[in-house]
This record gives sequence, structure tokens and C-alpha cells, in this order.
Amino acid sequence: MQVREDLIEPTRRRHGVPGMARLLADAAIRVLAELWRDIRYGLRMLAGSPGFTAVALISLTLGIGVATSAFSELNGFVLRDVPGVPKPNELVTLATPMSYPNYKHYRERSDLFAGTLAYVAPVPFGVSFGGRTERTWGHLVTPSYFSTLGVRPALGRLFDSQEEHPGRAPTVVVSHQFWQNHLGSDRLAIGKALRVNGHPCTIIGVGPNEFQGASPMVYGADLWLPVSVEGRVAPELADNAIERRDLAIFHVVGRLRPGIAEARAEAELDAVARQIEQEFGDPDRDRGGRRVTLLPGGKLLPVRKQDLPFVTTFFTVLGGMILLIASSNVANMTLARAADRRREIAVRLALGAGRARLVRQLLTESMLVAVAAGVLGFIMATWLMRLASQIKLPYPMPLTFHLEPDGRVLLFTLALTAFTGLAFGLVPALQATRTNLTPALKEGGDVRLRHYRRLSLRNMLVLAQVAGSLALLLITGFLVLGHQRITGLDVGFDAGRLYLVSLDPVRDGYSGPQATAFFEKLLDRAKALPSVTSASLSDSTPMAMIGKPGVPFSVAGPAGSKTLHWARKSVVGSDFFDTLGIPVLRGRGFRKQDQADNSMAAIVSEKLAQECWRGEDPLGRRIELGNQDVPKFMLAGSSAGRHPRISGKTQVFEVVGVARNVRDGLVMVMADAPGAIYLPLRAADYARPALHGVTLMVRAAPGADAIGAVRREISAMDANLTTFNARSMPDQIDQILAPVQGALWTYGCIGIFGLILVSVGLAGVTAYSVTRRRREIGIRIALGAQRSDVMGLVMKEGAVLVVLGTVIGLAIARAAIRAMSAFMAEISRTAGTSSSDPLLLVGAPLLLAAIALAACYVPARQSLRIDPAVALRQE
Repeated sequence: MQVREDLIEPTRRRHGVPGMARLLADAAIRVLAELWRDIRYGLRMLAGSPGFTAVALISLTLGIGVATSAFSELNGFVLRDVPGVPKPNELVTLATPMSYPNYKHYRERSDLFAGTLAYVAPVPFGVSFGGRTERTWGHLVTPSYFSTLGVRPALGRLFDSQEEHPGRAPTVVVSHQFWQNHLGSDRLAIGKALRVNGHPCTIIGVGPNEFQGASPMVYGADLWLPVSVEGRVAPELADNAIERRDLAIFHVVGRLRPGIAEARAEAELDAVARQIEQEFGDPDRDRGGRRVTLLPGGKLLPVRKQDLPFVTTFFTVLGGMILLIASSNVANMTLARAADRRREIAVRLALGAGRARLVRQLLTESMLVAVAAGVLGFIMATWLMRLASQIKLPYPMPLTFHLEPDGRVLLFTLALTAFTGLAFGLVPALQATRTNLTPALKEGGDVRLRHYRRLSLRNMLVLAQVAGSLALLLITGFLVLGHQRITGLDVGFDAGRLYLVSLDPVRDGYSGPQATAFFEKLLDRAKALPSVTSASLSDSTPMAMIGKPGVPFSVAGPAGSKTLHWARKSVVGSDFFDTLGIPVLRGRGFRKQDQADNSMAAIVSEKLAQECWRGEDPLGRRIELGNQDVPKFMLAGSSAGRHPRISGKTQVFEVVGVARNVRDGLVMVMADAPGAIYLPLRAADYARPALHGVTLMVRAAPGADAIGAVRREISAMDANLTTFNARSMPDQIDQILAPVQGALWTYGCIGIFGLILVSVGLAGVTAYSVTRRRREIGIRIALGAQRSDVMGLVMKEGAVLVVLGTVIGLAIARAAIRAMSAFMAEISRTAGTSSSDPLLLVGAPLLLAAIALAACYVPARQSLRIDPAVALRQE
């Protein structure tokens, strides 16, 4: 509706602003009244076509729901800011941890940073409550931790510069969640003592609500202790770890000063890193490549900005394809429905209705369906993401997922709804109102005999559906088969009747010698149990969610040279291989005497032996192991295709055995998965346990309650010790594979949904074609055409579309998988194992063709019932 300026100006002069306002209000009321009439009429028309409405609503709801869920995952993992931190866009974090002495050099750059912090994470703490100890996770932080993040306490105070001085009485800051759940929201808790790892620490403050540290998704924290605490309180800081330049365990975050670009800070910190290498004589100082990479520090999951488009590819491809297929499907049904309404539209045009008015009416109907689907799709996504946020992965530390849709996701859904309504509604509305009144008003005029166009709009839509559905089916199929192959391999040991119980006496207040004596006694008592056939101790277990740490080592090469390699390191007790059922293929397993401090015994895996000695006898060979306490991802300066330097103290071991390859979680099938080195468990290893403590593994007799028996023995030895992660090995394997199984179900459902949509779309376009060619079919039947001729005529169109769509879909799927695999390693590992599988490349197109032709068959059968006398009667 247009408001004439020649009417507004006199009104403005006579009545001023109030008259102008009344005129505009009257115009708005008329527009709203017309819109309300369009909505009521549209609701009546949709109610009159319940089949169309239901199918369109279900299709769009699923399409919008899947797309919104994909965006919610992307938002929850990558786009969402760290809660409770002001101005998170100013924060940057180093991609790899570093040593504390190196951090001191970085924090001096006050021209770049308004503040810096360093922290060790994740750190397990044994916190005592009324005689019982509970395992809680936290960070060891510099005094500038909270001030750099801009966090203020909800109660008490946070750390200050005084906490940096060693020898000060240990203090602790607790999270708001910990204060509520464990301290009963007691405002008098400030100043009280909390026993952490068996030592009293004074509570000085409570963090703000929802704040769980600088990295809450991966390293959520409920306790923060300063890095100045003694090693007896925090074993991570034992052996003067804070002064060791070779121990890179500190994550570093900085807040950029206003006007300082991330690229400038990265370049200048890189220069600082090179200067440190020169100053301390790093043997690798002349190598090329960047030393420092900065990531956005205010995000839940830091990702480089240049990598963000590639990270979003997977979610965009799946969500976009589903929405494309759903929109094309509804657009096709809308076109078919518009053909049935040609007479109605012609009558309204003949009575004086403008084309724009009718387009608006038809578009209103489309938007009503889209809005309803948008609301239902958002509810569906909220429900799915709430379930996904509750998934507990079998990591030692808790992983926190907040995938529920927020305001950003709501805006995305609104925009998606508007786009979808216009996408499937506008073009059919324009085509439906472009009609010839004379034949449309005649009886039978809704059927026109015209030249058939192969590349009509509806055929293009169906072609897009077929191609998109096949591409979606192949992409999800590649991922499903790839995951199945990963999960279907032999684990390399006997998982049956194997039970695991983890303990961490050091964090329950034990000293190193006390922990050693306890485990030696516990092992003897466990072996004496009638329900236990064998038992052993280890710092890690096979098929764990977190793989064993990677360490660099060297072996003697030709002419006295040394070659560098990587290996996964496991520290295990005697009888480890017998208890797990891992065959020692050559040499021997560990003995009791191998646990002495001067022992040089080591056992390697098949893969490592082959990589290092290439078929030669590995027994008696020497291995020089360096930085064995530093995981590979914690070594600064590493880059693809190059081994980091070996620095610091090295140890020499002699290979005494070669064991069968064992799967370490899901990485054993990766082409670049390193081999394994097994070292004997010594007294020093009990004093500095891993994140998951020390694990007692027992092989039980059939039907025995081994876990219950072991727990009773532990309680009899010390009732205050905390046991955790008690499970059977089959249960642990199932827990690890649960995310993969969930992914299989997700991919499978998406592929099946695409098949259903394309089948409905093909059935709709075939039915539409039968309606439009009714008179032609009647003539052919009257002239003596056989049933097979009519069936072939009707199904030919669908068959051509299926063939063309298959070719295009195959090309799209291969290109999409290659593009995603080039930038996303996980997709490359899974889909790469199945992207040439003939079961998919041949079976998927045949399956789609069979379903599509079956969908065309039903309307084709209906064409045989056309009465030639009725079809030929036309004014």
C-alpha cells in the first residue's frame, strides 16, 4: 500500500505532527488488517490441504532443526566466548605450552600486553571433606591470572603479588560452583582451611558465577592454587619444575593493549623466542619456521582465524545440504499444488486482483509454513543440544559442553526461517500467478498441452535434490564406514575379565616413599585374592581416551650417527603383559628386578622395532630417551615433518623384548601413530603420578566380583584412600567408542533423511508431471498405447533426472570429502579409509536409483487409470 505525498503535505500543514501521526497510524492499521486477512486465508488454505501441510512442515522442521543443531555445535565449540570474562576479544593464547623461565621473557613485553598470565592445567587435587577425599580439578596459576582475565571475586579476594613468593602459607581460590556444592554457600568460608592433597590451604576467595577458568571446556577448574606452592602440595611443581627451562607445562594467555594487532604481537613474540634460543644455545636455533603462534584466548576452543572457515566446513556442508534438499522438496510440492489452484488464481485475477496481491497471498502461506517449521526446528535443536551437552566422555578430567542454543543461534534460526520461506515460496508464487485466464477458466483448462521442457524449474529442483541427496549419502557413508573400520580393529590384548581401579595416594596426602610401600603391599594382597588370577600396576591403560604421552628418543644409526623418533611411553609394572594378555613376541617381559633405579630394561612394540631397525634384531639395542616427562604437544618449536630437539637430561635403555602392537584409544589406525616404549614402574613414578593416577589391573576368575574384592582390600589398608574410575576393560572400550557410535547414528540418520526427502520430491514431481500431461496421456491411450508405453513415458523423466543427479552428486561428494580432508585431519583419517570403497561408490547410487524409481512408480501407476474420454473433454 502506498501513501500519497500530495495528501500528506496538506494534512501536515492543517494538523501538524499529530495529524501526520494519525495518518501514518491509519495506514499501518490498514496494512496490518490486510496482513491479518492474508494470514487467516492462508491458514484456511493450509488446513484444507492437510497432506501438503504435514509433509512440508515435517520436511522443513527437520531441515531447519538439523541446520540449527549444526550451527549450535559450531557456536558451542568455536564461536562462544569464555563465560565470566570481560572483553574476551582482547585475549590471545599461545598455541603450545612453554616453560616458566621462557614465560618470564614474554611477560616483560608490556608494550604489547596490558597483562599476562600462565597456568598449569589440568591439575587433579584430592580435597578432603569430613573424613572423605574427593577428586577435584583445578589450575596452578600465576598471581596475575585473575587480574589479566578481568575477573572479580564473588566473595573474598583473589591472588595478588604476595602469592608469588615461595614459602608463603598455601592459599586457594574456589569456584562459585564448588562453594555452592561443597561449602554450602557459606559466606564464612573465607579464611577457613581446606585440605588439598593432604595439606591445609586457606580459602581467600570465591570466583564469580559461571567462571571456571581460562579454558573451561577442556580444562574446567574448581580450585586455583598459586604456582608458588611447594611440590609436596602440588606434585606437578616438584623437582623445581618452575625453574626448569626444558619443562614446557605452562599455558600462557595475554591481554593485548588497545591498538595492538594480533599479527604484530605474534611477530614480536616470535622474535623473543628466537632471541631466547640464541641466548641459551639451542642446538635447533638455526632452523626455519615460526616459533610462536597466537590463538584467540577468549574463546572456549581457540582456533586460528585463518583456520575458522575450514573448521566450519563440516557443519556447513551437512546442515546446508539437508536444508537444500528440504527446501527443494517443499518448492516442488508447492509448484504441484499451484497447478491444482490455477482456476482459483485465474478467477481472482479475472475479478480484479492484482498479481502482486496474489503473490503476497501465496508468499504468506509459504511463510506461515516456514515460521511454524522454524519454531519446531528451534525446539528440536534445543532438545538435541541439551542431550548432547549432557554426554559424559571418559576423560580423566571433566569436559564441559554448553551446546544449548543462545541468542546468536536464535538469530541464525530466524534468518534461516525467513530465507527458507522465501526460497521455496517466491518462485512458485511468481510462476503460479503467470497464467492465461481464458483456458484456465474453462472446464479442463487446468491441463494444458504444451511442449515439454527437460530443464524446467521443477526438474532443476529435483536434479538438485537428487545430486544433494546422493552427495549427502556418500559423505555420511564415507564417515560411517571409516568410523566402523576404526572401531572394528583388534585391540591387541584380551579385554575379557579384565578390571581396572585407579588410585592417587600422593594427592590423598601420602609421601613418595609411603605411596611406593602402599602399592607394593596392595599388589601382593591383590594377587593373593582367590578371585584374581593375575594383577599388575601401570601409569596408563590401553584403550584410554587420552593417549599416552609422546616422547622423543634416538637410536644408533650407521657410522655412529643418531636418528630421532617419536614413541608413546608407558610405565608399567611386572606381570603387565601377562595380566593384559599382550604377547611378548621376542625376548622377555619385565621382572621384579627391572624396577630398580639402575635398571636399563625397556620393551618396544612391533611397529617401533620395525621403524627403528627395519627387520634387524632389536634385542640388546640401546635407546636414548630425552624429555621423557614432557608430552609431544607440550614441546615448543615442534612442526609437521620435523622432530623437536632432545634437550635436558637423557636416559639410556636396553631393549629386552618386543611386544605385540596394542591399540591406544582410537589412534592405532592412524598412519602416523607412533610405536610404543614400555618402561618399568619405579619408586619415583609413584611420587609423581599421571593425571589418572596409578591403575591396578586385575584378571579375574569367571563370575567373580573383582572390583568389590579389590576395594575391600584397599579399604582394609587405608579407609581414607579414594578409589576412582573403577571399571571393566569392556566397559572402558564401550565408553571410548560411545562418541563414535553416536556419530555413526547421526551420520546414518542424516543420510536416511536425505533419501526420504528425495523420494518424496521425486514422487511429487512425477505426480505433478502426470497432472500436467493428463490430456497427452489420454490421447496416447485413445490411440492404442500399451500400459508399458505409458509407464515408460511417465518414468522416463524421473530416470533421466536420477542419472544426471547421480553423476553430479558423485562429483560433489568426492570434491567435498577431498576439500574437508585437506584441512580437517579427523575427516581425513575416517573418510580417507573408505572414499574409494566400491560398496559406497556403486551401492549408494544404485540404492538411490532404486528408491527414486520406486517413488516414481506410484504416480506412474496412477496414470494408467486416466479415462481418455474425461481427459479429452475440454472447451
